[in-house]
Amino acid sequence: MKNLSKYISVAHRRAQMFYTEHLKKLELSSGQYMFIVCICENVAQTQDELSQRLIIDKGTVAKVLPQLETNGFITKVVNPEDRRELKIYPTNKALAVYPEILEIRDAWHRKMTENFSDLERDVFEKLLENVMENAIEHCKD
Repeated sequence: MKNLSKYISVAHRRAQMFYTEHLKKLELSSGQYMFIVCICENVAQTQDELSQRLIIDKGTVAKVLPQLETNGFITKVVNPEDRRELKIYPTNKALAVYPEILEIRDAWHRKMTENFSDLERDVFEKLLENVMENAIEHCKD
């Protein structure tokens, strides 16, 4: 297990490179695409809910959302039931690129697991989920 951190790091960096290259045409960065996916799949969520779903700190979310709003991917609307709260909605632009983002993501997943059987893919995903949960448990925000 002496190389586990190296393997995770290299896979992450290569994923970022892949996403950067393929998302350029959609005017998105490798750090923004997951926000679009989450916002399209969970319409009318708050910034805190988005942070929890993505398991990303609130400060990072607060930096990314204005970029997405400026570039026309999201709108923020005051919650009529609690005027202190803003709900986040995908724009037509976000909804238009959403299927292509999923295709890019799925293509990367296929490339990373191209020599795996279906069972190996399932086991690999479950093991990565366990790694993520352990990391969250032992390194809290």
